[in-house]
Amino acid sequence: MRCLFSVCMLSMAFCSFGQDVPEVRSWAVLLDHVKQDPSLNAQREKILEQAREIVGLPVIRRAKTLAEVGQNRTWLDGRANALEDEIREYFALAMSDFAACNTLSNELPLLSAAYRFSGEARFLERVEAQLEEMSSSWSPLQRPGWTLYAPGNHLPADGKDGNWLATGCGVRAIADTLEMLPEDALATPLQERLKVLLEREVAGVRDDWQAQRPWFVRTNNPVTNQWVLPTEGLVRACLVLGVEQHRDAYELGVKNLLAALDAHGDKGEFEEGFGYASFTVASLLNAARAMAAAGDRRAMDHPFLKNFPTWLVHHFQPGTMVINCFDAGGAYGAAERTRPLLSLLAVCIGSPVARWALACQVSGPSDDVAGIAASALQPVGLEAAPPLFACYERATRVNWRSGWEDTASGVWVRGGHELDQHDHQDRGHVNFIVRGRPVLIEAGTPAYHHPRMMTDYTPGVGHNVLQLGTAVIDKTAKAGELVCPPGWQKAGGIAPIRVDKLDASGGTVIVDGTACYENLEKWARTVCWDASTMSITDEVVLENGKTDIVLFRWHLGTEEKISISGEGKRYSVIAPEAVLDIEGDAPLDVTQTFMPDNTLEGHSAEDDPGNIHTCLIVQSAAPVGRMTLTSRFCSE
Repeated sequence: MRCLFSVCMLSMAFCSFGQDVPEVRSWAVLLDHVKQDPSLNAQREKILEQAREIVGLPVIRRAKTLAEVGQNRTWLDGRANALEDEIREYFALAMSDFAACNTLSNELPLLSAAYRFSGEARFLERVEAQLEEMSSSWSPLQRPGWTLYAPGNHLPADGKDGNWLATGCGVRAIADTLEMLPEDALATPLQERLKVLLEREVAGVRDDWQAQRPWFVRTNNPVTNQWVLPTEGLVRACLVLGVEQHRDAYELGVKNLLAALDAHGDKGEFEEGFGYASFTVASLLNAARAMAAAGDRRAMDHPFLKNFPTWLVHHFQPGTMVINCFDAGGAYGAAERTRPLLSLLAVCIGSPVARWALACQVSGPSDDVAGIAASALQPVGLEAAPPLFACYERATRVNWRSGWEDTASGVWVRGGHELDQHDHQDRGHVNFIVRGRPVLIEAGTPAYHHPRMMTDYTPGVGHNVLQLGTAVIDKTAKAGELVCPPGWQKAGGIAPIRVDKLDASGGTVIVDGTACYENLEKWARTVCWDASTMSITDEVVLENGKTDIVLFRWHLGTEEKISISGEGKRYSVIAPEAVLDIEGDAPLDVTQTFMPDNTLEGHSAEDDPGNIHTCLIVQSAAPVGRMTLTSRFCSE
């Protein structure tokens, strides 16, 4: 039924926008085309309705003190509450800067588009009021303190930790607004003050790179969004101010942007996972689009951007779930959150995969400026759908589904790459969905201030992986502080995946997780599956004749208690969506417990006792030097 959207919505097109690789036009030109198309009246009215709601909200005012954070539509990051008095205010103000600029990167363009569509003075007046606030007291857009997220952190002696996320979001808000408003809509004095602000942002970012101030510059880490957002700000600011007058700064920005694109896989893999990709790639696209609209396609034609839509859509799993490895939040319903990015991909690079996904996998283009522009594109056919399965070397992941319908079956298997960032200790994890119902899941990612994030979600404890010994952590951990007792999976492990079979009927893959543990000679996991069954065989050998408890967890897609029967080396488990037969070559203990969850439907990122799922724990009854365990899941 979702694919009917392509008929009733995406067919509303103007022919010049129907090419797979369209000419990149300015937002002003795009909006004028939309304004002239009577078939898009309903979409334009949605933009106007949202703009009216924004006008009814207070202008966002910059917080000057800790007491003001949370007022005037600013946001207090919960991590600030655990910080020492001397750094709490710095961190809170820095994070409120990011939140404010991020909000305005959506609100100001939407108001500008509404004014271009309608000419209603109240929209322009609100834009002017917000820009007056920004130009008068928001320099720099990103204040220092964003590195103070954990107790014990301190600013450098000069009090600067560099430009950051607010830089890119804030410059985008200003640049898009200027591009979308009619020429000379803003008074000259306001435009001049905005240019002064942008000149300071350009100087600040250049100085950060020259001084190698931020950690991501010192370590030359272009993968992270913390590199990309200031780079977008630099490029966009130079385009507004004039490239020829800022040639050196612009070329530095382009160089850094291309370094970020080169850092990712040519097949579209993004090393920080699904959640952060939605944020970072939007920044890459916005910079690339602005460059291309000015005649510079060096970023727009990069293979990463061309192939990224397929990698993104390959995260969509049956049962309204997504592949939620890395810091990606919950799985249920998360595909809907990609609508703005899919719309941007459709408009900027004309991606057929993005346009197909908007029509057939989510509820259509987003209700924003990119979304209404995407609604004007010609429809694509079902042949635009990506393949149902793939193996990604850079993402070190295999993903598979039996069909694109929501009641299909789906599998994903995780390895580990040396470039992974914002990742969990999840090497070897297996996820299994049968006919749209989750059988095997992971715990997901909660809010960063969640007291159990680093003890129950991020570590191997929150995934279907090996543990040596029975060490547990009963206390909470500091935000971002890695917890790794003896026998737990190490952070940043490299775990290659070998694919023996991967086709429409299912697959057979082997994950080598040996390097992810101390005192281990071998952990090889073989996963075989089809649309209704899965067999997982784990071979574990400890090094140098050592012995320990060999333990595995199976996180189940249910909140209900399960039935366990058996003894010795064989057990049977009856769960709501599958029957599990377990057989080892050593005596086993099999128990169940409830563990925190942000994957299943109805659960949230907060520390709520209702956010749980059932977890099966399978372990050797006594320390062993080696063990082979086979777990067979059947859901006929």
